[in-house]
Amino acid sequence: MDRLSYILDQLNVNAGVFFRGQLCGLASFEEEGTGYIHVLRSGELDITTANREKITLKEPTMIFSVRSEPHQLFGGNREGAEMICASIKFQTGSRNPVVEALPSSVVLPLSSVQGLGSFVDVLFTEAEEAQEGRDAVMNRLVEVIFVNVLRHIVSEGDTSKGVLSALADKQLSKVLSWIDRNLNGDLSVERLAEIAMMSRSTFIQHFKNVLGLAPGEYVQNARISAAKKLILRDKPMSIICFEVGYEDASGFSRAFKKNTGMTPREWKKLNATAAEAENAAVAETIQVA
Repeated sequence: MDRLSYILDQLNVNAGVFFRGQLCGLASFEEEGTGYIHVLRSGELDITTANREKITLKEPTMIFSVRSEPHQLFGGNREGAEMICASIKFQTGSRNPVVEALPSSVVLPLSSVQGLGSFVDVLFTEAEEAQEGRDAVMNRLVEVIFVNVLRHIVSEGDTSKGVLSALADKQLSKVLSWIDRNLNGDLSVERLAEIAMMSRSTFIQHFKNVLGLAPGEYVQNARISAAKKLILRDKPMSIICFEVGYEDASGFSRAFKKNTGMTPREWKKLNATAAEAENAAVAETIQVA
């Protein structure tokens, strides 16, 4: 499996378009746990970041904010900014190690990524034609655009630390693949060092240098991320805890709560909201003046 396919398999992305048209005023985005893709087709747009940095865009551009960082958009001229905004949700949550390895935000002129403009043209054409299934088609197109942005990030090497860097490392990529395939197996530091063909101490240091966390912490995050996928598939907790490497449900529940701040059942209830309700909640974050 190539790096991008591995990343997509870990993320389980769901997109939801919640705004299309002319932005003539201010829009604020502050919802925790939600990423955003904004696509500017024409007009002038100002972006204000969480640290109050201001960026002015005057050409077709894609803005990708992955880590829920507060930001504002302002279409200030008379015509406004023609754009589409969509939420990006990761079923396993924003604490997924792959999500944490991505840049917090990306601003890409459409002309800088081969083929991206073509997908955007189809997206806007779909938005303009009130055909059956329009919303579903637009959501899937945003997901395709998201994949193309990830492809650009991976090919350009826009990450210096984290899972993306580890996947490019010949020894660590084998380790990550082993962890992913053997969550209920032997994932001790000794076994992982053996797979990497390193001494225990060298492996631990190299792992920390590349991924930014200890092997045990990464394994814990990987197990919880896998458990989230299984929870959303309505698998019994007794089966889930075994499949992701825990001996009993109580130990699994403690580890899950330590990682997420809630029990597996609480997390399931919170994340089982219908897609329509999610999009409605996201739409409330846009305050057009």
